[in-house]
Amino acid sequence: MSIKQEDFQEVLVCQYRDLIHEAILESETEHKTRLNIGKLNAKLQVICKAAQYDGLDENVISEMIDTAIPATGLKAA
Repeated sequence: MSIKQEDFQEVLVCQYRDLIHEAILESETEHKTRLNIGKLNAKLQVICKAAQYDGLDENVISEMIDTAIPATGLKAA
């Protein structure tokens, strides 16, 4: 992979990390104590498809989602 390709991949990772964070924030309830899992899942599916289209590996996206949403901290709305 060339340096420019690596830079492009890093930019994509940063952009998708921001999109995942935004999806989480948009899926929180008013009091920010719970997540609307259905809403979050729908947003994350769109993000995953777009990331794959842009050439990011599915494992990279999955890891970013897992990092952003620790399983032990989830409380369904």
